[in-house]
Amino acid sequence: MRYAGPLLTHLHLADSFDHRASSGLRYIVNPPGSPVRVHQHLDIGQGEVDWPAFFATLDRLGFDGIMTACVFAWEDRADDSCRFMRKEIDRYVSTWTA
Repeated sequence: MRYAGPLLTHLHLADSFDHRASSGLRYIVNPPGSPVRVHQHLDIGQGEVDWPAFFATLDRLGFDGIMTACVFAWEDRADDSCRFMRKEIDRYVSTWTA
């Protein structure tokens, strides 16, 4: 985010797991060895993104752009997920000093 600086104008927010942890074996893929890429979009707090650091960085950069929640992990609770993400994003943004 620091590299993008003022060019950073739109963010898609979702939590995710660090694919490098556990010797790179965070996901079960069948058949084993399949040449696939796992891509996750979870609610804030369900993965391993350091959200306080993420939002603190945006604050330091003076970010004033658009944030969208981009979760599609839980089809059966999509409405709840959207409401939760909005509440969490608002909570973090309300702590900004800017």
